[in-house]
Amino acid sequence: MKSLYLQLLLILLNVFVIIGCKTKLDLGDESKLPVISTLFNNRMLLLLKGTYATDNPLDWSELNNGTGELYVDDQGEGLDPTMTLVNRPKAGSIPIFLDIGEVRISSKYLKGLNELTQIRDTVDSNKFWDYIAPNRQVFCTVTYSFDNNTCTESNGILKASDFFNGIGAQFPSNDPSSETIGGIETALATGRYWFGREYYYAAIYFRSLVTGYALDAGIPVSGRFDNRPIINGLNIVPRNNYVAGTTSSAKSTIVPKMFPALFTQLNTQSVQSDMVIRDGFDPYILEVRINLKENLMLHSYLTSRSTIVTYVGVSDIFFDHKGEGDAGGNILTRARVIYPETASSLTISGGGNSLLHYYGIFRFHETDFLNVLPLAATPAKQNAKIKYLNPGTYKAVCLGDLTKQDGYPDTVVRETTFNIPEYPFRQTYNVDLTCP
Repeated sequence: MKSLYLQLLLILLNVFVIIGCKTKLDLGDESKLPVISTLFNNRMLLLLKGTYATDNPLDWSELNNGTGELYVDDQGEGLDPTMTLVNRPKAGSIPIFLDIGEVRISSKYLKGLNELTQIRDTVDSNKFWDYIAPNRQVFCTVTYSFDNNTCTESNGILKASDFFNGIGAQFPSNDPSSETIGGIETALATGRYWFGREYYYAAIYFRSLVTGYALDAGIPVSGRFDNRPIINGLNIVPRNNYVAGTTSSAKSTIVPKMFPALFTQLNTQSVQSDMVIRDGFDPYILEVRINLKENLMLHSYLTSRSTIVTYVGVSDIFFDHKGEGDAGGNILTRARVIYPETASSLTISGGGNSLLHYYGIFRFHETDFLNVLPLAATPAKQNAKIKYLNPGTYKAVCLGDLTKQDGYPDTVVRETTFNIPEYPFRQTYNVDLTCP
């Protein structure tokens, strides 16, 4: 009888706990409850960065060769329509609001070729992606309402700061390593010395990205963000989904470039892979970044009402923008997996403190230094440092923003090769490379 009494008591306690949890959810306190991934994911840290540089990116005041000014696209006949530049702010003064739906990765190489155009429906998508971070996050450099909003409730102002300062914004995530392939048979069959899985794709799904300087015929643009009214701000996701000049018919066959902002690992990058999630218990960082902060540029286009809209977008690094409504194809993404317990640091001597030059770190087999983001990068200052590099052979490249100054390096100045050994762990190595 005593045993039966204890069982009934335990059942009642469980019921009360479930009711209590259900009541909190019903009352709308979801944001105050722990995210599931923080309860179970003790191994992976997902960081998002909005910078070309992985380490110590330029300060807002150092952008545009130390002026802190926004870049301005070419204007005039056959170019961007003449812009309204009244009271234009410095780059560091522009409010920026980011609404990120989720982050995904995938190990299915063949299915993702041709920029995901082979994925036709939900079934394909579910088979292709690992949904590691499905919880929407909102970042903002300043608040956008007087009352509570999604950004302030989720510490989004601090996350926006970390997104742009090189630390990286933490994104709630689920550790996918429980699903990785393990076992000595698999390792021997593939010639791998590690047990785990290699990922070839990473994707950031942008719901909205609002930059806070936009004028239509000289009048501040009105819009909405997080279902709140925004004055003098424009959602630039639609502007960056397609390359300038893309026809309406072609758009039906193209995956929008901001939904997702996609990283596809090239063959030259996977030789000594930085996208391997190993089996085991050692913690790791998944870093995903885009080149946004350094490449903010003023653009303009002619609306269907024959008015000129001036807005802050991304510099037309790869695809020239000449007044079209579309201005996409210039945001790049790169991802890497870092194992802090075994990674080493790199110091680079020879930096000349030029605000137009960077040290880019690439894997030894990489040959394209200009059309992809470096694996790691930092401004070419004295005592430059890269915090994390996994073991392997690398190239350090001095890169300059010289031919078309728009915040993105377009010139290879010089390079050198170096190696990070397997052992000992967590060492600091030095490379000498004069730059510029």
